[in-house]
Amino acid sequence: MALLLCLAATVIDGDGIRCRNLGEVRLLGIDAPDPTSSRPCRQRFGDHVCSDRQARVAKEAMRSALRLGPVRIETVGRYPYGRRLGMAFAGRINLNCRMLRISGVRYIQRYDNERRVARACRI
Repeated sequence: MALLLCLAATVIDGDGIRCRNLGEVRLLGIDAPDPTSSRPCRQRFGDHVCSDRQARVAKEAMRSALRLGPVRIETVGRYPYGRRLGMAFAGRINLNCRMLRISGVRYIQRYDNERRVARACRI
């Protein structure tokens, strides 16, 4: 798959970024904690980790990671609401793998298209 350059990357949360040219991108195979005030936490969707502190840590870790070099996206599909779904890289760093080292960020196999994250991150 081709890597697409993500222009003016900004952080949405610990598992999502926004690119000026590509729109919103959800990182494949991971789930970061959500703030307790978020809709998934308020309405108890699925098995979300709900923690204001861990959500802030994950968001700041993503913000820091985006500074590691040019951000590129390997799109593997579309997530609900039209967001791209894929692997993200900042410089030579795989952001999906890097985020899995952050407290509360989890690998979710059912979110991992063809076990790409499992292979890349050696899970």
